[in-house]
Amino acid sequence: MTIQPIEPAEAMRTMRAALPLRTERLVLRTLRPDDLETVRAYRNAPGQRRWTYNRDQTEAELMAWTAGGAPVFLRDGDAEQLGIEHDGTLVGDLMVRITSLGSRQAELGWTVAAEMQGRGIATEAARAALELCFAMGAHRVIAHLDEENVASQRVAERIGMALEGRFVDDEVNPATGELGTSLIMAVRRSA
Repeated sequence: MTIQPIEPAEAMRTMRAALPLRTERLVLRTLRPDDLETVRAYRNAPGQRRWTYNRDQTEAELMAWTAGGAPVFLRDGDAEQLGIEHDGTLVGDLMVRITSLGSRQAELGWTVAAEMQGRGIATEAARAALELCFAMGAHRVIAHLDEENVASQRVAERIGMALEGRFVDDEVNPATGELGTSLIMAVRRSA
């Protein structure tokens, strides 16, 4: 069967029409310039960068993330960072990345402020974003996780992802300077 690629304009129309995306308890929305300090606080909190494989984000990086604007998916690797609101307060963000237009694949990643973890927020947000990825045309969605990030593994499993690959000592974590073992969790759109 011939597979048609994700059509960028259709993917962007779908996401734009869906936002803000409301779930039972949350709102997923585009980040805005006034989110900068909140994003800085939870993203650069001690221990948080351990799971995202980045050093603390610079002022310029934070400004770019919170610049606002409509989602753009023109080429493989393009991503949109969506804010996660709970009770009107920004408590985290979620990445939706098109990893391959031609192969109809996407990736999800999530970060929730430490004080809000353990409440099902990441699972609820990831489930909604997974459905959005499928609506945008993805047939397979992955999460790329550090093996020691058990909480994110559980989120991935709760939204239907299964372990597809384990890569031992495959990259150096800039936040720790140590080698890490990556897991690829994935789910395919049911027929």
